[in-house]
Amino acid sequence: MGGVRSDYPEGMTKPYTGVTSVTKPIAIAAAVALVFMLSAGPANAQTTATPPVVVDRTAVTLTYTPTGATTTTNAAVSWRFDPKWDLLLSYVSAPAGLTAFRFGGRYHVAPPGPSFDAYLTLQDFSPSTGTSRLELGGGLIQTLAPGLKSYAAATYVAVSGAPYIAGNVGFQYVLNRQFALVAGYDLSGAGAAGYVGVNFDFSTR
Repeated sequence: MGGVRSDYPEGMTKPYTGVTSVTKPIAIAAAVALVFMLSAGPANAQTTATPPVVVDRTAVTLTYTPTGATTTTNAAVSWRFDPKWDLLLSYVSAPAGLTAFRFGGRYHVAPPGPSFDAYLTLQDFSPSTGTSRLELGGGLIQTLAPGLKSYAAATYVAVSGAPYIAGNVGFQYVLNRQFALVAGYDLSGAGAAGYVGVNFDFSTR
């Protein structure tokens, strides 16, 4: 008596997709390597255009950016005070000595899928030189695997006579309950630079 014909490879009981998962450590190592490959840009790559992305809703993120002979350290804090709203505060610096603070809010909107988090931001930008302004932005965070997330954020920078959109993309890999590593690429109007950093989640669960 003949058996039932199967369209799947021998020994398979579920549909065969042909896709194998990549382990999280390998993915993070590749991301960090890509960051430093892309960081070999001009010394003025880091600007005050893009703040660090805080993936977790109640957390602080510190980033370190190598830019030629100089380095910059930036920080951002997010605090969840409502199911939809987060308060945001950030500090960014540049090799030329320019600094800037941002203060504003993040509003979470309906995501495109269960593994996503989508949001809009409105922040007041206050640089050490120049005039203050309001900035409108948005972002998307995706859970790729347990403990591994990717993110992409964009901010509309209304510079007089030459407005542009600054971007920030990267990955976050959770080390334990509170700490995570971040690695990404800052895309601003004056250039671009890779960075690495750490995230500290101080929410109560």
